[in-house]
Amino acid sequence: MQSGDDEREDAGGSCLQETSFNAGVASGELHLRIGGDASGCNSEWATSVELDLAVLPSHAVTSATLVVRKTGYSDDSQGFAYIGAFVYAATGSVTTVERADLTPDTALSIVYPPAANVDLDFDVTSAIQALLGDGETLAGLLLAGVYSEVGYEDWISVGGKGYVSPPRLIVAFERTIATESTPWSQVKHLYR
Repeated sequence: MQSGDDEREDAGGSCLQETSFNAGVASGELHLRIGGDASGCNSEWATSVELDLAVLPSHAVTSATLVVRKTGYSDDSQGFAYIGAFVYAATGSVTTVERADLTPDTALSIVYPPAANVDLDFDVTSAIQALLGDGETLAGLLLAGVYSEVGYEDWISVGGKGYVSPPRLIVAFERTIATESTPWSQVKHLYR
């Protein structure tokens, strides 16, 4: 697993914001940012997480949840932005993801973070199933504000790879369990 964040910032000194995020950034930081800051020139952060799917069994995945720990937030009166989980083509190195492609319709899951520092759960089942079905061995998930205009100091921080609770993928899957027949008399004997 690798994780990191990237800032879409002023691209030339004239307050023209970059059009894409850099995903697949490897960082050992404790805290990663998601959201925005429109004080002066707009800035916006997204956090990417790349996960090794090769460690998963080849059985049918029934659910997959990306869990990140919220570790802090801006105390601005406007509150927090809705955060979406988006899938991107992971390469194991830095790749760009266009901000215009990150809409409520393309989000796998959307979460409104509470004020408390708790785990945030994003349902990414459909993406993990599709990636495994295509034989992919790497999953790229990007966490970003769902709407392109994210308001003044509308951001939170989440635990990175170096944090005590780093991002993690929780997967449930089906598998066949070998069975053998047992006569009723032997079953009754176990409970006497």
